[in-house]
Amino acid sequence: MVHDETTQRGAEPRRRILAAAADVFAQHGFAGAGVDEIARHAGVNKAMLYYHIGDKAALHTAVIVGYLDRLREAVQAAVAGGGDPAGRLRGVISAFFAVFSAAPPFPQIMLRELASGGANLPPEALHTMGDIMGTTRRILEDGRADGVFRDVNPLLAHLLVVGSAFFLTNAQRMRWRAGELHVPPEAVPRPEDVAEVLTDLILNGIATKNDPGGTR
Repeated sequence: MVHDETTQRGAEPRRRILAAAADVFAQHGFAGAGVDEIARHAGVNKAMLYYHIGDKAALHTAVIVGYLDRLREAVQAAVAGGGDPAGRLRGVISAFFAVFSAAPPFPQIMLRELASGGANLPPEALHTMGDIMGTTRRILEDGRADGVFRDVNPLLAHLLVVGSAFFLTNAQRMRWRAGELHVPPEAVPRPEDVAEVLTDLILNGIATKNDPGGTR
């Protein structure tokens, strides 16, 4: 019991540091983020920050890898029950939106990385991203084998899912400005509704002509 309590106390500063780092990286990017600002947001001194995580590169790696691990787990859980290819792809897309909506800094950080060509992505992150894309590829292969999906490039299909999720989730941050944009608040879709529309667009786009409506 004493060991468990000590472990929990030790984990709390790390969680605060990573949460603060995620917010700062999302706002300023890797180049613009400062360790001093991250420490201040986390309510710790720099010595504690370095002790629990490390330098700025280690912080950035820990934040991105942590989020990607979370996304991979959500995607794996979404397809764990099996089912038809369309249903599994729908689950993958829903998992992306669920994770992004629950962790707003994540899509912001990754959009910055995409814009920079992944200049600051660690090898661990690329490996996890490959695992996640592998799930999409297998679903597309199964759909082609079943005759319900056309032959589409798996990378392009996956990037369509990821890119749309990144952009549309970030666009949700403008919900509070709906009034200024003369858009009724009730007309701004919820993230889960956006995921459903995007899923239908993608599935209908890759469905074979022999299976109209088979993706519904």
